[in-house]
Amino acid sequence: MRERILYYAMPVLKLLLFLTLCFFCFLPTPIIVQFSFIQQVENLLIADLIVELGLCLAVFGALLMVLRILRQYSLYDVFIIPESSISGFLKGSLIGLCLISACVGFVMLNGNVVFSSGNISIITFFGYLIFFILVAIFEELLFRTFPLLVFAERYHIAIAIFLSSVLFGLAHLGNNGFTWLAMLNITLAGILFSIFTLQKWNISWAIGIHFGWNFTQGTILGYQVSGGKSSGILISKPVGETYLSGGIFGIEGSVFCTAILIIVITFLVFKYKIEPVQEILLEEPEEEETI
Repeated sequence: MRERILYYAMPVLKLLLFLTLCFFCFLPTPIIVQFSFIQQVENLLIADLIVELGLCLAVFGALLMVLRILRQYSLYDVFIIPESSISGFLKGSLIGLCLISACVGFVMLNGNVVFSSGNISIITFFGYLIFFILVAIFEELLFRTFPLLVFAERYHIAIAIFLSSVLFGLAHLGNNGFTWLAMLNITLAGILFSIFTLQKWNISWAIGIHFGWNFTQGTILGYQVSGGKSSGILISKPVGETYLSGGIFGIEGSVFCTAILIIVITFLVFKYKIEPVQEILLEEPEEEETI
């Protein structure tokens, strides 16, 4: 009985180890941000870029450390594969763009958003492009690498996906305009990212979808991204009930987003098979075929 409890508790213990390493790896970043030459910079986007870069380095450093401690795992096991990663990122970005465009299309047809022209400079545009790439890298490395692996290694694949996705949703709990519908949609987005990661066995697809989703939503369409403000080519103004328009949280707070995500997830689940993680880990790593 004790061995059985330890067997199922081990993923949680490994996750706690990983999160602890992430915390300690990130500690230098707040110290650097306090340096006078950074505090004198008035552009908040630059400060955000520094913080996101620090978060990316921290989580990647924590990954390397946990793989060093638990030597049975490798970068391949946590879905970090160099082969076809650029292709996966670009294709994923296109998928993210299409998904968010479909969500916004239904919101527009229902009259729950009004767009106007924004005022964004080229420098700010590319600044947000880099920012949202860093956000996608950080959040995907944090939720869809080691945590997803250790859950899928011991639990049923559906439970593993659900747990990592709920953690992803809870991470947005304090965001501006957060609602339980937004929690549902962020969790569904996490499920989508997890499915792609497990099906492709390459985190680059999830990073691409995540980036395309956020960048299109914020910098192109002018929505608030999960409650966070950003400058855009357009400016969106929510109209009507929050559960329809998304309100100040952004399109991720809309029931139309819920419908699109459920449809896409259902299609992926029935169209493509996810092999058991235990079987894949026993196989020799092979180069991923270009899709």
